[in-house]
Amino acid sequence: MKVTKKIIINKPAEQVWHLIAHEFDKAHLWMGPIPNSVALGAGKGLSGAPMEGRICDLNSDPNGAKVKEVITEYSEQGRYLAFDVLPVNNPKIVPIKQNHVHMSVRSIGHNKSEVTWVASPQLKLFAYPFYPLLRLVFPIAFGKLLTGLKKYAEENVLMSDMARA
Repeated sequence: MKVTKKIIINKPAEQVWHLIAHEFDKAHLWMGPIPNSVALGAGKGLSGAPMEGRICDLNSDPNGAKVKEVITEYSEQGRYLAFDVLPVNNPKIVPIKQNHVHMSVRSIGHNKSEVTWVASPQLKLFAYPFYPLLRLVFPIAFGKLLTGLKKYAEENVLMSDMARA
């Protein structure tokens, strides 16, 4: 399964890229379902990535469900990154074995950028009978994440805004 979502953000591509890539560990600021996120291997990322990845808590229990997100591709110049999403301590009923996400940012005009999210979730065997339902649910869930990114980026002063002041 492959799910592609796009969103227009009224901020320059450089600023949106900074938020997505350089602040990769701060996903909790814009991903609603994530109460906390922290960097993995800060300063040691592949191909110049600012970190190896991140750990995202899925609830407030420090020993509870999490996802480990490991950066697998990174291009500062191309403004794209890819990462594997690996469940940690998730209940067996969660239908995803793992997910691979590719995010990119491109400028589409002055103070405007487009973010593309391509997810390739791998389902657990028991989830295949629910494929039609999941095919409807995943785009909604991924769309909500991008809406959170848009809201956070547009309503907050980002790093590049401060550099101009």
